[in-house]
Amino acid sequence: MSQSDHEFHIVVFPGATSRPRRFSIRRRTVKILLIAGLLAVIVEALFLVQYVTRSGEIWELEALRSEAVQHRQQASALSSSLEDLRKQLSTMREVNIRIRMMLGLDPPKVPPSPLGLGGKEESSVATQPGGMGGERESLVSISAQLQQKLTWLKDEAIVQEHYLQELKGIIGERKAQWASTPSIWPVRGWVSSGFGRRISPFTGNDTMHGGVDISAPMRTPVIAPAAGTVTFAGSEAGLGNTVSLLHGYGMRTIYGHLDKLKVKTGQPVRRGDILGWVGNTGLSTGPHLHYEIEVGGTALDPLKYIID
Repeated sequence: MSQSDHEFHIVVFPGATSRPRRFSIRRRTVKILLIAGLLAVIVEALFLVQYVTRSGEIWELEALRSEAVQHRQQASALSSSLEDLRKQLSTMREVNIRIRMMLGLDPPKVPPSPLGLGGKEESSVATQPGGMGGERESLVSISAQLQQKLTWLKDEAIVQEHYLQELKGIIGERKAQWASTPSIWPVRGWVSSGFGRRISPFTGNDTMHGGVDISAPMRTPVIAPAAGTVTFAGSEAGLGNTVSLLHGYGMRTIYGHLDKLKVKTGQPVRRGDILGWVGNTGLSTGPHLHYEIEVGGTALDPLKYIID
């Protein structure tokens, strides 16, 4: 290869007997080719850097999305636990109200329950409109609702603690009255007819039902829901085999339609003692217990006294 001031000359010998071939390339052309090659390398390097950068951003975005999904799942689990606690406190409140009613006290005042977080779950973070911004807003909303529930639970727990401490002192003073208050189910079954006005199954007329009917299998034990004295044990018109207990403090309970009786008139009983067994005696459409509570001679709804 020879070189002049403006050109490169290249001589190619194809073979020993062939004539040599001569090529000329301008120096300017060589410079252009070198510059073009260098630019190509630079452009490729820039593309590579851009690819690596974008790959890092995509990986970081996916990591953020995965973290957001994890936070949402944790928030959902926490919300479920808070809902369970809310239900438990609500049950405590109901028991508190019933106990206070039996003791002649005003019901406790409690803060209103917050709205739950129930409903259909979002499909996924990646498919939600608005990208990560929308997901952040969703997490902020859930966080606010969780904070609302926590505040309610705290206030409710404080209220319940206050009233339970008050009840503790009052119940200590009224222990004897408490032992004589019918507060448990006399038989395990289901309420087939409630307290109040109803259509008589025998006459078809509108009548006052002074107790509750609790359906249960024949010969299911019927127990005393509180301590008392048997004032009647025998057959009574309409109610069939019947037991009546006097608990003191103006309270009396009646148990009708029994199959057989275990107690006798004048016998003292304790809470949980068996009085007899479920039957179908008297005016009855099937095996059940007719259960009444009277306070001062007035029939009251027995279910309002049952806390167990």
